Amino acid sequence: MSGPTILLPFQPATMSGAQLAAVSFLARYSGRTHSLYAYQLREWFAWCESNGVDPLVGVQRAHVELYIRSLGDRGLMDSSVNAMMHAVRGYFRFAHIDGLIGSPTRLSTRGCRRSTAMGPAPRAWTGSS
Repeated sequence: MSGPTILLPFQPATMSGAQLAAVSFLARYSGRTHSLYAYQLREWFAWCESNGVDPLVGVQRAHVELYIRSLGDRGLMDSSVNAMMHAVRGYFRFAHIDGLIGSPTRLSTRGCRRSTAMGPAPRAWTGSS
């Protein structure tokens, strides 16, 4: 059994919309799932920050494809890349439900392929499971 879950500090007056969306998404999880999803979102936020992209507003399919590629470039197998996208998908789904963004399904990578040297792209960014 894991220890108590440390929640993100909830200070709406000082948080960005992206941070509020992350807190809203993570609030429903506890224990190891919370820790895993928090890690996956930290990775997404870090990639966005290093590439000058807002992690919520204005994200385009190309941003998601480049993030997926960066995960592969780090040596992650397609199954691991797909797993890394679980929290990111949920985060955008909740942001859409909360009215913070339009439908995230327009960013679907279903059917897209990475270069033939890298094999097919994982089905990582779909609005459906």
